[in-house]
Amino acid sequence: MLRYPQFTIDEIMAVLRRRKKFFFYPLILISVVCISGTFLLPQKYKSSITISVQKDAVLNPLVSYTMAVTAASDDRLRDFNEIVHSRPTIFSLMDSLGLNKVVRTKEQKEQAIKEIKEDIETDLRGSDLFTINFFNEDPDRAQDGARILSELFIKKRLEVNNKENELAVEFFENKLKDLGDKFGLSQQQYIETVRSSVLPGGDSYGLPSRIGELESQIGSIDARITSYQTALKILRNTSSNFEDPTTITNYYKVVFLDVPDADQLRSLLNKYEDMSKRYTSNFPDLTALQSKISDLTGRMKHTIESELSRQQNQVWDLQKQSSNVIGTIRSAEVNKNQNEDIRSTYEVYNKLYNDMKIKLEQARTNRDLGEKGAQQYIVIDPPQYPVHPAKPNRLLLIGGGIALGLFIGLLAAGFMELFDTRIRTTRDIEVYDKLVLAYLPSYHKTND
Repeated sequence: MLRYPQFTIDEIMAVLRRRKKFFFYPLILISVVCISGTFLLPQKYKSSITISVQKDAVLNPLVSYTMAVTAASDDRLRDFNEIVHSRPTIFSLMDSLGLNKVVRTKEQKEQAIKEIKEDIETDLRGSDLFTINFFNEDPDRAQDGARILSELFIKKRLEVNNKENELAVEFFENKLKDLGDKFGLSQQQYIETVRSSVLPGGDSYGLPSRIGELESQIGSIDARITSYQTALKILRNTSSNFEDPTTITNYYKVVFLDVPDADQLRSLLNKYEDMSKRYTSNFPDLTALQSKISDLTGRMKHTIESELSRQQNQVWDLQKQSSNVIGTIRSAEVNKNQNEDIRSTYEVYNKLYNDMKIKLEQARTNRDLGEKGAQQYIVIDPPQYPVHPAKPNRLLLIGGGIALGLFIGLLAAGFMELFDTRIRTTRDIEVYDKLVLAYLPSYHKTND
């Protein structure tokens, strides 16, 4: 039976002395490689920016209150890492930092994208705070890169939010139009029922005729609101870049709609068309005319928004008057048991229609606030100019190299000693559990 003796410190030191080559060579080699690497690896500077996201002022009307409160916190930084590390974001960052100038082939471009992604670090702290770290060999680029990445993320996040808000408004506008048609049909059926059963004299009270007048006014204002909404959508989605041919085309679409200042815009556009055929885009008068058109469309946007709100309030006031007239007719009912289904249908659609108007107003408010959503992002810690390089960490590399060299050296010395079958001490024989017959003393030459 084999016995495994305990090793003493002296025996371990003796092993290291015998196997010093296997111990010191890996230690020296790995330490030299790590120390050299700390000076040969390119130095990279780090710059960070920390931004806080404020809570939304208006909750999403598409969901319930509890769900909206949760979503309002989670959605603000949704897809944070995906947006920051996306290829469009990396392309824009490369263009802003001037890195595209040194990229010539597709292989170089893919390699540059991979390296930049590795130089980006993100830290999402909860649902309302995030940090972006950017590394670069140039401290100026490191600082600019952190700032540009945050701006690109905010811009993309606002684009997504504004698109969602616009779709929500369109959804509620379509639902309101659909409910409005059903509500108008049920209201007409109810009026005819009341006229025939409750008011035998027909229009003796003049109430049904009054409802017809109100509905006519509502229809006229609804047509104007539709025209205003179309013009406002065009103005919001049209950039002020006159180099884009769609800009003038979209502005001409606005002048054919019944909106304020359309005639003045038409006059300026005709003058612009005439001058653009004779002069270049840098001609001073043409540049001044572009500024006038941009200022006018900006004023038109605010005017249409204000007028749209006023017209909508007027429609709701007329609808309220119509509901009051209907209430007056209902109060004159003689037989409340007749046509109960028609009256019930009218009340259901009336309630749905009024609720949908409230949700539409909430969606429009959410959209208008979303256009100013950049104010929700507050810079807590702006990117600073890095003075000292953050990579490579020389202390960590040197310390880790020495520790790794020690470990491998000890491991190598231990393996060499383990596979050495020579017997040097009595302890080497004890493991075989055999009887010792004699000892031969070691010979040491002296100078006596």
